[in-house]
Amino acid sequence: MTGPTRLSVVRTGNRSRVHGTTGHLTARIMEQDTHDARVGLLATQALLLAGDDVRIEVDVAPGAWLDIVETTGTVAYEGEAPSSWVIDATVGDEAVLTWAGKPFVVSAGVATHRDTRIRLHGTGRILMQEKIVLGRAGQTGGDLTTSLNATDDTGPVQVEHLDLTRQTRGMPGILGNLRSMDTVTALGWSPDPPGEPEAGTTGPGETYFRLDRAGAVLRWIGIGRFRDRLCDVAFDAWCEKATRGYRSRGHLAAQRPSHAETVGRKGAPTAVGFPSPSPAGP
Repeated sequence: MTGPTRLSVVRTGNRSRVHGTTGHLTARIMEQDTHDARVGLLATQALLLAGDDVRIEVDVAPGAWLDIVETTGTVAYEGEAPSSWVIDATVGDEAVLTWAGKPFVVSAGVATHRDTRIRLHGTGRILMQEKIVLGRAGQTGGDLTTSLNATDDTGPVQVEHLDLTRQTRGMPGILGNLRSMDTVTALGWSPDPPGEPEAGTTGPGETYFRLDRAGAVLRWIGIGRFRDRLCDVAFDAWCEKATRGYRSRGHLAAQRPSHAETVGRKGAPTAVGFPSPSPAGP
């Protein structure tokens, strides 16, 4: 049985200190500064196979900033046993965790669960993006459930459970033939969306939720590939606001590539390939 992937960052006097433990994934330092680190996650084996229980534990110490880069998307492959993908993150006071996820593709005939657990302390902030694709090319996709449980020093900040199994999403008013969902979640502060696209130009549309406490969620759903013109822009804009205090302390935030800069760029993290039992892709 493969253990969890563990990743932590601590600020130091002259350079941040990064510790990692390899599980289904391993971490590679891409950039590093006195308070900050950018780390790429690479699979150590074919993922996500039937029966896999992938766990990623992240700890950002007070005053530090960790930017996590997924080097490629993930395909949950068909199999008899269910699979899971669990993120467990702790963010300290005055710390920031930013994580722009790549597409998570749910193949036909699979049952999988994504679980995200977040603990914020003090003025800690977290910004995460999750892209879901229901089915590879020509498929309607298998059964997916997702959950998010975020707390701070006072109590719950956001608790969400989505049942995206085939039976549920086919019910009236749920998803119907929509296959893609893009979600940007900011916790620890409540940023406004960077703008509103013209109605009907990107799909059924985006929805912005301001949480009762410090937080905001932007979600887009559509047919097929990601064509939303707001979620990627929102992630970049919210990331700039979340890390503004770090921009005066080091070079890492100033050099962080935007979504537009990384798409199709030679040498970008998406060029890294991992072994898979069959051709992947939505």
